[in-house]
Amino acid sequence: MMIFLAGLKNIDQSLYEAADIDGANGLQKFLHITLPSLKPITMFLIITTTIQAFKLIVQPMVMTGGGPDYSAMTVLQYIYEYGFRHRNVGYVSAVTIVFTLFLIIVSIIIKKLFREEEVA
Repeated sequence: MMIFLAGLKNIDQSLYEAADIDGANGLQKFLHITLPSLKPITMFLIITTTIQAFKLIVQPMVMTGGGPDYSAMTVLQYIYEYGFRHRNVGYVSAVTIVFTLFLIIVSIIIKKLFREEEVA
């Protein structure tokens, strides 16, 4: 929330003044000035939130211990289990690389969804 507030403070007020002069109402100012100005901040927050969601390990481990037949195991819990308990370091290294590539691909997809249209 604080990052969005900082982004709102960064929007140039002259854009809103120009919209007032042109006769734009509040909804039009929001749709055509505020939302496009917050697009890079929204992209950053979606990427960081996605990465943080995949870093979840402690809460499911404490609450379920992996669940029945490891049904509630997260990716990081899986890496921990096979790396430290089963001592299968080579396999865990490969899983970690695939997991990192997955996060990179997700980040690239999010960036493409939020890319700026080029103005000629």
